Amino acid sequence: MINSQTRLLARFASTVRADQIKDSALMAAQMSLADALAVMLAASRLGEGCAACVDIARISGTGPCVVIGHEYRTSAPMAAFANGAMAHAMDFEDTHDHAIAHPHAAAIPAALAICDMRGNVGGDELLAAIAIGADLVCRIAASFEVNPDDFGWHTTPWLGVFGAATAAGRLLNLDTDQMLDAWSLAMSQMASFGELKNSPTSHMRAIRDAFAAKAGVMGALMAQRGLKGYSEPLQGGAGFFAAVSRNHYAPQHLVEDLGERFMGAEVSFKPWPSCRGTHAYIDAGLRLQSRIKIDPAQITRIDVIINSKNRMLCEPRDIKIRPDNAINAKFSIPFTTAIALLHGHVSIASFNHDSLTDASLLELSRKVEYQVDEKISLRDVTRGSLFVHMGGQIHSEHIVHALGHPDVPLTPESFRTKFDDCVKQIGAQWALTHSEQLWNKLWALRSSSDVRDLTQLLHISKEI
Repeated sequence: MINSQTRLLARFASTVRADQIKDSALMAAQMSLADALAVMLAASRLGEGCAACVDIARISGTGPCVVIGHEYRTSAPMAAFANGAMAHAMDFEDTHDHAIAHPHAAAIPAALAICDMRGNVGGDELLAAIAIGADLVCRIAASFEVNPDDFGWHTTPWLGVFGAATAAGRLLNLDTDQMLDAWSLAMSQMASFGELKNSPTSHMRAIRDAFAAKAGVMGALMAQRGLKGYSEPLQGGAGFFAAVSRNHYAPQHLVEDLGERFMGAEVSFKPWPSCRGTHAYIDAGLRLQSRIKIDPAQITRIDVIINSKNRMLCEPRDIKIRPDNAINAKFSIPFTTAIALLHGHVSIASFNHDSLTDASLLELSRKVEYQVDEKISLRDVTRGSLFVHMGGQIHSEHIVHALGHPDVPLTPESFRTKFDDCVKQIGAQWALTHSEQLWNKLWALRSSSDVRDLTQLLHISKEI
């Protein structure tokens, strides 16, 4: 028999109407969609590993679905694959800090692919699918009572497969049993191993959500066609929780305030294009840089206090102090802290080739040492302290919630600046002509009767 929490989740995901979802949740989904599309447009030009995924989508055949930032269309699964690769490659998409999840990275590419395939999907219908899919991802992630990474997993993209399958399933009008099948069939195509943290040349960390987005779409399409999955995909004796957390999870968290609280509305929007775990130290570095004169030559040591989850952002040390590609640099507390202290700003350009080979920056990165504070909980990923030893003095900053958190949100102006900075990576001329049009279309989405009016703007000719 299916556990009550799992079936409640599936019933809610498949039956709740868009007009029953809180307006605040739909508006939050709209913000996450705007943020995600801008980030994916930037990744269509700059995302490491994305070109291969895009090319595989191209050679797989034509179809009705837009590949963002490119001139051709393909099938729904392959569009989700290509766009999913772009969703995280810049490490600039939103996060749920407490759940430790990227709830939209796979859900949005999956939802857009189904919208293009199906046609005549209204804006509120799309936003409802995104809100419900993201909520499920966060609920699963927040229920863990252990860190699944300790068992060899890298769970972030694997969590995303449930958001992708849910968003796609909603838009395909799956019923409760079919939604359970979609989760089962999607998770059967997906696993994400922690070995990527030990493989500095791997592109897996950049393109990881390609697999989740594609699997989610495939799972939903198979369920729609009558394929049966597992009787208990989440809470079964050999289901998701048994495999990933060895059943160390809190079942009540899965359904607490279901339909009242949409956790996807609680995300942090990143002000800087790097792993969210680096943001406390970037924030601290920028605060220090703004109030004292930083003289790199006078700095003898930089100490950072981290929680155990963020150890992976400091090890292995030789890779973290001297990263050889952008994604490794974005996954490094020493390197990102050095950028903040040296330059006083962190941007997309901070991770280009010139930055990666900047001798002054690398020398400052080398001076960063870390210490794990076991008193900082696993879920306090944006809590941290920075101590700069300079000129015989110690200058410090302590961060509880890094900028972008709902308690310390980006201003509307900063959100728009991020959007414009990402979009212009496509090309200055295209951005000049289309950025405002895309922005306006996004904020008029709830009155749209066909989301393809939006996705058409993401279909960009090869001449750009």
